[in-house]
Amino acid sequence: MNGADTERVHRLTDRMRSIFHHGLFSSLGRGTIIAGRPTVINDGVIKIGDRCLISSRPIQSHFVTMPGAVITIGGGVLISYGAAISAARAITIGDDTRVGPLCVILDIDFHEIGDRDSHGGVEPVQIGNHVTIGARVTVLRGTRIGDGAQVISGSTVSGIVASGAVVAGVPARVVGKGSAHKSIDFVATTVMRVFGLTKLPGDQDGPAQIAAWTATGCVRLLLAFEESLGLTLHEEEMRRARTIAEVASIVTRARDGSRVALA
Repeated sequence: MNGADTERVHRLTDRMRSIFHHGLFSSLGRGTIIAGRPTVINDGVIKIGDRCLISSRPIQSHFVTMPGAVITIGGGVLISYGAAISAARAITIGDDTRVGPLCVILDIDFHEIGDRDSHGGVEPVQIGNHVTIGARVTVLRGTRIGDGAQVISGSTVSGIVASGAVVAGVPARVVGKGSAHKSIDFVATTVMRVFGLTKLPGDQDGPAQIAAWTATGCVRLLLAFEESLGLTLHEEEMRRARTIAEVASIVTRARDGSRVALA
C-alpha cells in the first residue's frame, strides 16, 4: 500500500471513530474499518485492535456486552457480515483470525433448560491467533480454540480445539490437522465436504481424480471458499487449478492479499 492509500485508510478510520467510538465501541484500533452499521449494545467493554475489518454488509452484525463483560478483538481480524457476538463475562479473539459470515459466538446459555426466567451457565470464550472460522459456525460458552485451528462451515464448537486442528460437525470433531497459514488441509476438507467424499483427498488430487469436480463443481467450491473465508477468489484461476495444492496456493494468495489491503 502506498502513502496515499494509507492516508485514505487513516482518514476513513478517523471518520468511523467519530461515528462509532463514542458510546458504542470502547476502543477502535488504527486502520480498522467498520463496513456498514453494526448493532452495538455495550454495557461492558468492547475493544477492537488495529487493521481489523468488521462487516455489516449485506447483513448487519451484532455486538453485545452485559455489565462487567469484555469483548477483546485482536489486530488484523476479519469479522464477516451477520456475526452475533455476545458476552456476559469475556470473549477474546486473537490476532489475524477470520470469522466467516453468520457466525454466533456466545459465552452464556441465556437460560437453563426448563426455566426460561433463569440465566444458564457463563464461561469465557477464547479464540486464538490465525484461526479460520467458516460460515454459520456457532461457538458456545467455555470454548477454547487454539492458534492456527480451522473450523469448517456449519459446525457447532464446544470445549477445547487444539492448536492447528481442523474440526467439523455438530458437535465439531477433529477431521485433520493444519494451519491457518498452510491452506492444503483446509482446502482438502472443504473439497471433501462440498463433494460428499468419504475421506480426505490428497494434495495432488483434482478434477481428474474427483468425478464431482466438474465446471459446476468448481463454482460450488469457489462459493464455499468465499463464504468460509470472507474473500473474493478469481473464478478463472480456480478453473485452471488441477490439484488441491494449486487451489491452496490460490486461497493463500487471496488471504495474504487481503491482509496487505488492511495493513
